[in-house]
Amino acid sequence: MIKDPFSQSSLRIVFMGTPVFSIKPLQELINSRHSLEAVYTQPPRKSGRGMRKNNSPIHDLALENNIPVLTPFNFNEKDSINTLEEIAPDIIIVSAYGIILPKEVLELPRFGCLNIHASILPRWRGAAPIERSMMAGDKYTGISFMLMDEGLDTGSVLNNFEVPINYEHNAEFLHDKLSYKAASELINIIEQYVKGSITAIPQENLGITYASKILKSESRIDWSKTSQEIFLSIKALNPFPGTWFESQENKRIKILDAEESGLCGKPGEVLDSLIIGCGENSLKILNVQPEGGKEMKVDDFLRGNPINIGYIMN
Repeated sequence: MIKDPFSQSSLRIVFMGTPVFSIKPLQELINSRHSLEAVYTQPPRKSGRGMRKNNSPIHDLALENNIPVLTPFNFNEKDSINTLEEIAPDIIIVSAYGIILPKEVLELPRFGCLNIHASILPRWRGAAPIERSMMAGDKYTGISFMLMDEGLDTGSVLNNFEVPINYEHNAEFLHDKLSYKAASELINIIEQYVKGSITAIPQENLGITYASKILKSESRIDWSKTSQEIFLSIKALNPFPGTWFESQENKRIKILDAEESGLCGKPGEVLDSLIIGCGENSLKILNVQPEGGKEMKVDDFLRGNPINIGYIMN
């Protein structure tokens, strides 16, 4: 019997990722028997009140575990390619990295580049699959493990795993469930793939949708939309970037939780405390966060910030 060459030895792995979503998958690789040779992440960025340069969550986790970290702005320079060639990974694992990989990088590892994508491909290719799936009112989404090609999330899929969407919670809850699911399946997917136990299947040409990046303009509530559309946006865009309306004092009020109401009125009309008319039906706001303030129940907010019934929101 011919022994599988990877049954006893470990793979040389490079991980590429940036946000919190990628922490659990990276931790699984750190805890595995495989050799994590390097972590690539986006360069430190200025953020916060002091506009100090801060590492990405992945950068910090790698440093805590004494893993070499590389932060190229892109792979346009030959030096970046040469460095990766010297590392000589068997496989590259990509999870929300945010930097385009050229063909030269994709073809460098012997087993290619394996991408963790937070949707059931080909639905919701692109930058914001979690938010877009909730905004569309999907009943489920999931994780796809895809072999990368030069297209936008167009590569062949090794496997995918469905995760139901619970609209009692916001996008953060779904984000964490998907991250956990990706991490829990990652090592098995890698090992089954390199052994040849699973085959990558090309994506179907039917059911393709694109999850475009969330725009700042989408954060402001458009009361001409239906109550369901607004409700789904509130769930999908919280905690970040959040959804908001302007008070009578022209201050931004974030809506953290709401539910649909059967009352009818003009779009933006305050019908009750605090029920607001929409393009269809109305929305009852439950929890808010005033500009510069903390989260609170809407009744507590209205005690100090009354909004007149009949007032029309912009």
